[in-house]
Amino acid sequence: MTPRDLLPWEHGHRLRISPRRAGYERQHIVYFGVYRIDDVWSAVDEILAPGEENYDPRPSGECALAALVVDKYGCVVSGSEVLSGLAWAAGRTCNPGPGSASWLHGLDDAQKLLTELLDDEQHINPRCGCRLPLDTERLSAIRRRIAALVGVNGMIDCAEIRVRSVEVKQSDGVDGTDFLNSFIAADLGMVAGRVAAGDIGTGLAHYLTEDAVLDTARRVDVSAVPAASFVACRPEAIPPGRWPGKPEHPLALGQQFAVNTILDELHSNAGIFAVNGPPGTGKSTLLRDLVAAVVVERADRLAHLASPADAFTATPHRWKAGEYTRVVQRWTDAFHGFEIVVASSNNGAVENISFEMPAADASIPTGSTPTISQTSQRRS
Repeated sequence: MTPRDLLPWEHGHRLRISPRRAGYERQHIVYFGVYRIDDVWSAVDEILAPGEENYDPRPSGECALAALVVDKYGCVVSGSEVLSGLAWAAGRTCNPGPGSASWLHGLDDAQKLLTELLDDEQHINPRCGCRLPLDTERLSAIRRRIAALVGVNGMIDCAEIRVRSVEVKQSDGVDGTDFLNSFIAADLGMVAGRVAAGDIGTGLAHYLTEDAVLDTARRVDVSAVPAASFVACRPEAIPPGRWPGKPEHPLALGQQFAVNTILDELHSNAGIFAVNGPPGTGKSTLLRDLVAAVVVERADRLAHLASPADAFTATPHRWKAGEYTRVVQRWTDAFHGFEIVVASSNNGAVENISFEMPAADASIPTGSTPTISQTSQRRS
């Protein structure tokens, strides 16, 4: 965007016309201070030592210092502003720097300062008291103040402003802008708060255990001690549930070892069990048999009930949804722990599990394999 450019909400711009679809309206997402992510890495590399266990390639591409939504008239939509956590962290890395105890504290405060900054920059029409639309001069002023707020002036090139126009349903409200930051940032913040308070489950506690306090004496190298695999895969250790595949295609020894050991160690306990293997080694196939074992165990417990009503407690769960009262029966403790959560950093991997696993003859493609965890008070 240059000072001569017409903004999409200004008269004369081709997008100033009405949306092509009935029931839709135009919104415009403004990106302040577009920058190259590689420039951030270059800036902080001089300050931060590389992590010893950071094996993932660094993300590249572009980001922006902040983004917000303006309506079809060019006025800021309240609550749509988002500050880039990466840019803010880069500024904090330089000042006050990693040596400060408050180095990476204060992103929420910076977000509030962004809101105050925008309120200050929105001029009001004295005749009607309504907000005036943003123009190129005002957008440039906002960008300069945001760069100063996050502390990246002179660190990265972030002079550019971009505007993306979209059509949204009038009933849907604001189009999201929070893709500047990680979708799991809020969840990680919640986890950090729980960890600080000591209020975490066994699975997460095990995951966060320091290497120095791990009980390495329990580890067995099955390549050096093959008898460990044979003992774990003895017939009586095989779970009664198996994925309904062809009998002539059973799990390989390593797959069956993992399934049996998981069910043995976590059968009635919370915890975590890691299975590692390159693509194509059968991790997804292993997961299918693990799911089958869980389903069959639950069915076995149900089959031993004298009456279906015995599966539920006497006190149902009730809550209000508008004017209606909802009622759901509560499982007894014997049926807790069979819940399964599918999670992955790869959306395609989750879809493979969700869409293809339910088929009896499913053959899940290889690649990024999601984690399937049992979660409850008793298992994770």
